[in-house]
Amino acid sequence: MKADQFIASRHGVITRSQAKQCGMSDDQIARKIASGEWIRRAPGVYFVTAWPWTAEVRVRIAAEWIRPVGALIGISAAWWLGLGVVNPHPIVVALPPGDSRRAPKGLSVVHRDLRGDRLLHRDLWVTTKALTVLDAAVALGRGGQAFLDRVLQQKVVSLDELRATQSRHLGRRGSRAAHELLVQAADRAASKAERLVIALLKDAGITGWAVNLAVTLSDGREAIIDIAFVGAKFALEIDGWAFHSDPERFIDRRARTRALVADGWVVAEVAWRDLVQRPQKVVNEIRRTLALRGTP
Repeated sequence: MKADQFIASRHGVITRSQAKQCGMSDDQIARKIASGEWIRRAPGVYFVTAWPWTAEVRVRIAAEWIRPVGALIGISAAWWLGLGVVNPHPIVVALPPGDSRRAPKGLSVVHRDLRGDRLLHRDLWVTTKALTVLDAAVALGRGGQAFLDRVLQQKVVSLDELRATQSRHLGRRGSRAAHELLVQAADRAASKAERLVIALLKDAGITGWAVNLAVTLSDGREAIIDIAFVGAKFALEIDGWAFHSDPERFIDRRARTRALVADGWVVAEVAWRDLVQRPQKVVNEIRRTLALRGTP
């Protein structure tokens, strides 16, 4: 491949070794640099100034610099993998312990044994999805739990995969925070949320309900109601996650709710946050709805 074609395929980023593989000599490379057409952005890594300076360019430069032993990690890896992170900053890479190369400006380096948890994605080395999710969730701070919930909902990774990966990388920086996030993620699952609602109902002395009640709707649709007060035709739908991000799941849930309402059911969604922060409010609203439906 000619150098210009290669550069176009890499959005303006090329390394010295790649340029030579494209047939360029040391003198040709030196002339490109001397003319200002190429700018050295990291040892052996150049940016062609005719191209726009974008987030992808910055990530590529970092990833080319760490070849062949390193990997993008955390937020930058999540961005490159398309996991819903808005931008790749801060750009952080991992190098093996003992690698003494000095990080170029704008790039953070950690020294870690990735233990094989890396993959080649769109020509760049990144940590595997599970390790990326753990590291990114920690790096995102307050937004980390919602990020973790979202990737679990979308089945990008499973909770078991995350737990196994966490076990392989105990002791790394952020390991404790990742553990706490995993505990919270497990607690926010629908089964846990349902148990909290059941405990609230029992403690409040509210009876007449059934768990996971199967009903056949007028349109022929089969529906499972999380907690149903059959006599009052009052359904509690338990949302065990921070929010719904899967479009198909969101649309299906809304369609099912409309069908239940059309059949005379009152449907109330119970969010995890309300269960944890405002449990008495949840109980009071359930009592009020039952009273309005003529059920004591």
